[in-house]
Amino acid sequence: MKKNISILLILLAGIEMLFAKDFGNWKKYESMKKDDYSVNENFWKKYKGISKALSEEIPADKLYKVMDNYVFWIIGNSYGEEMHEKLMKLPEIVRYSYLVYSYEAEINNGGFDQFFFNSIGYEVFEIQKALDFFGLTKNKKILDKAVKLLETKINLSDYKKLFTDGKLPTEELEDEFNELNGLFLEYPEKIESIINTVLDKNREKLVTNR
Repeated sequence: MKKNISILLILLAGIEMLFAKDFGNWKKYESMKKDDYSVNENFWKKYKGISKALSEEIPADKLYKVMDNYVFWIIGNSYGEEMHEKLMKLPEIVRYSYLVYSYEAEINNGGFDQFFFNSIGYEVFEIQKALDFFGLTKNKKILDKAVKLLETKINLSDYKKLFTDGKLPTEELEDEFNELNGLFLEYPEKIESIINTVLDKNREKLVTNR
């Protein structure tokens, strides 16, 4: 009798494994990516999000990059309010990781003039929140100064409309922005390391596919 029960339990476990839903894990993520720079479209298209298994298995030093990779796939070619709506549906910590990653990339590539020209500039106020969230106080001060400079030229309540219409007066602030670019490029904070540490301590909050 006991032998029959044991066999039945083994069979049930096998059936459960056979029909268990595959949400994707780190091994599959790595095997499906093209390289370290491209969006891992094959993985995200198949698994649709960050599973519990994936969130637990991503190496601690790669969390920041994987969050960016995922959100970049989510927003696709969306812009302005459409992009904003997609971002706001994501877990706060995932959204904020992407926003800081994008902020960092834009300033590195072309300074604040590029930041306020490219699509991510639409989210400047959310990025301020993101920098606060991760305790990146020095970068927050730099971005705050950039926003205050804009405020000398525009009413901030009109920011999103002016941004969408391509009418932000950034050319009038070129010298001031260059000074802020210099402050940013001194890298007063280890952005990637700080964010990876926060993400590592909050892995359960990274899950988007349950």
